Amino acid sequence: MTETYIQYALGVFLGINLCYCIYTDFKSRLIYNYITLPIALAAPIYWYATGDTSFSAIATHLAIGIGTFLFYSIFHKFGWMGGGDVKLFAALAFWFDFVTVAKMLLYAAVCGGLLTVLLLMWHIAFKSKRKLQIPYGVAIAVSALWTVSERIFNHFT
Repeated sequence: MTETYIQYALGVFLGINLCYCIYTDFKSRLIYNYITLPIALAAPIYWYATGDTSFSAIATHLAIGIGTFLFYSIFHKFGWMGGGDVKLFAALAFWFDFVTVAKMLLYAAVCGGLLTVLLLMWHIAFKSKRKLQIPYGVAIAVSALWTVSERIFNHFT
């Protein structure tokens, strides 16, 4: 029973951090380390609460997180993503299994595409002279909230 309370507390913790991440990324196009680091450090507590404490499960989580970081570092190298976006996605990837991270990637792509279209329309409508910057951390955070909320609401069906 305690593990269930820990899961819900971590869900609230993650939700608050992700909402703050959405706010800061929209406002200043920055995702701060003081947001991403606690998310990454809370992952082992989540593993404990969900029973993923075997050596193979922990190794899998670490491999997924590190692999996600390395994969998106390529995007950062070419200037397609910011460093905060890469760190946020990697921190979130430590929490979940491969299938869940793949779903989160799909949701982030859909949310990022919609966000890009909306901001492009805004940019054109108001004839902005500034370079268009997409706060992709918003899409990543929304996809994580979507993924976490699925776990909460889908167990009722």
